[in-house]
Amino acid sequence: MTAGSMITEAYRQKVVTAEAAAAALHNGDTALVSGGASSPGAFLEALSARPDLTRVTVISPLALTPPEFVQRQQAAVQVGKSPRRGIRFSCFDVGPAMKAAACSGVVDVLPANARAMAALMRASKLDVLVVGSPGMDPEGNFNLGCNVDWMPDMLSMAEQAETLVIVEVNPNLPHTEGETTFRLESVDYVVVTNRKLPEVGIGSPLLEAHAIGAYVSSLVPDEATLHLDASDVVRQVAVQLDTKRDLGVHSDFIGDPFLYLKQRGALTCRRKSFMPNKWVGCYVLGSGTLYDYVNGNDTVGLYPVTFVAEAANIARNQKMVSITRACQVDLTGQVAGVSPAYEMAGNPGTQQVFHAAASLSSGGKGIVVLPSTSESHSVSNVVAHLTPGHVVSIPRTEVDTVVTENGVASLRGASVRQRVLSLIAVAHPAHRDRLASEARSAGLI
Repeated sequence: MTAGSMITEAYRQKVVTAEAAAAALHNGDTALVSGGASSPGAFLEALSARPDLTRVTVISPLALTPPEFVQRQQAAVQVGKSPRRGIRFSCFDVGPAMKAAACSGVVDVLPANARAMAALMRASKLDVLVVGSPGMDPEGNFNLGCNVDWMPDMLSMAEQAETLVIVEVNPNLPHTEGETTFRLESVDYVVVTNRKLPEVGIGSPLLEAHAIGAYVSSLVPDEATLHLDASDVVRQVAVQLDTKRDLGVHSDFIGDPFLYLKQRGALTCRRKSFMPNKWVGCYVLGSGTLYDYVNGNDTVGLYPVTFVAEAANIARNQKMVSITRACQVDLTGQVAGVSPAYEMAGNPGTQQVFHAAASLSSGGKGIVVLPSTSESHSVSNVVAHLTPGHVVSIPRTEVDTVVTENGVASLRGASVRQRVLSLIAVAHPAHRDRLASEARSAGLI
């Protein structure tokens, strides 16, 4: 018998139905599942069919769509009933379809730093690990597909602990390169499905994005290495960098803006000072065209968050530029990247480390973008004091540059008075007088 047939037989012996895999969970278990495009939908659907479970926690890095058990819980809340919460769902980043469940408390949003999650999981009891995969490679190893995140650390931990490892194989996922393989021997069960991948493109144009993008383009030099978050405004701002030359990628999120810039000849990665000629990221989320591009492409490398979002590694990229969005910015420069509305953008801890490391890299810059207003210009996003519920993701001690459709506020090294004046200048004209009055009342100017 050849090695290949031995591997095939060993694989077949581990294949079970999604229902059988879900039946392996017990009351009180904690399960970590792949997020984003690699989310194990068949397993979560089967788990939803187990009303007998109690005190079960399911954790995901990025939740795009609510599992059926979350939908039932949300439906109960909407009609004023107390939902049955035998299974609780937790995540770090909230996709658009999960927004209502997060805002109503049905889904628990974890404010932990993504870089520290591996250590947090090692310190806690993880009973089940469910990994999304496109299947096995010619060497007989599974591939992590679109989402590496902290899965290599979790798989290593699972081998040393009594953790059940389930792999949900979806051949629609791309085979990716980087730190993306794990052994068949580490797997207990295999579930095979054929689910359509979620697609997130560049998005419909936002009114202010073009003006913001023009200002951002003036700040980004040729040969810059980019970090982008997954928000709508950043995706649309980034495509306006298409006149640049030799841009590179070092970003937890790999999305369609990078592919667009490559197709326009602006992104080559050849001038990167750290890991040249390679896109470096943690997860891929985008269109079918993007998934096809990364499939088997060794110029795109996915690595754990602990590597990609390590400040020392980020700063090794000369001309490193981080572009992320804010919900609000106060007049002293505090950036709120998370609001009570829970809009998908990225983990706040990752935003902070990329922003700070980029601003300290040679020739680099941390850029925060936001429309100056919301709700048809009636609400200013530049505020004297952050609105309750908004969470600081970049402290004023680390903020570099803030851009709205009205201009650029350079805050790094600026005094409080200088910051106040700069931020009032990029606020919407309808709110500037009020902001100036509030600043004087607070003794800021």
